[in-house]
Amino acid sequence: MNSPDFMPIAQSATADADVGRASRFLTVSLARELGILLSLSLLFPFMIHIIPVPEDAQLGPKLLPMFYAPLLAVLWGRLQSALGVALLAPWLNWVLTSHPSPPSAVVMMIQLLGFVVVLRLLLNRVGARWFLAAPAYLSGIVASLAVAIVFPALIHGRGALVWALQSVTVGLPGIAILVLINWLVLRFYPPSAGGGGPQAA
Repeated sequence: MNSPDFMPIAQSATADADVGRASRFLTVSLARELGILLSLSLLFPFMIHIIPVPEDAQLGPKLLPMFYAPLLAVLWGRLQSALGVALLAPWLNWVLTSHPSPPSAVVMMIQLLGFVVVLRLLLNRVGARWFLAAPAYLSGIVASLAVAIVFPALIHGRGALVWALQSVTVGLPGIAILVLINWLVLRFYPPSAGGGGPQAA
């Protein structure tokens, strides 16, 4: 029979363990990284949208600015920060700018999560390569396509396959930019051996 005198101690130990796990997940460093990456996820689309072009130019879908910050985070070994940006950035943009719309924010979140997860898997499987951003982006499209087939309202009832093909076609300049960023990071700012961001010059 357990003594009641030991019950508070056991509960306290469990609570301390839970706090320890939470503190390991959300450290000051991680919070700072996440704040910087979320700021970049707001800044990149804003800079794209202030370019003086016709309203129907669709620079966002063409240049894919929402993918730049998660790409940097994954390449530098910051998976937790990249996942946080993928989950939060579409909604933060919606709250602050009313874009994208909530259904589009769901689609964008799924694309970013697929992009981050597959990019990390590719890095683990084949190592750092200059072209990995392209298959990772296409994987994000495939993930959002699967969800759009089940929930067509997210893409306003359009044909899911046609929508996915159009997204890839329109986004070809953005895919090229992602590959360019991928190459530039690995060429000039490669991750350190411990995955702690870019190597010191």
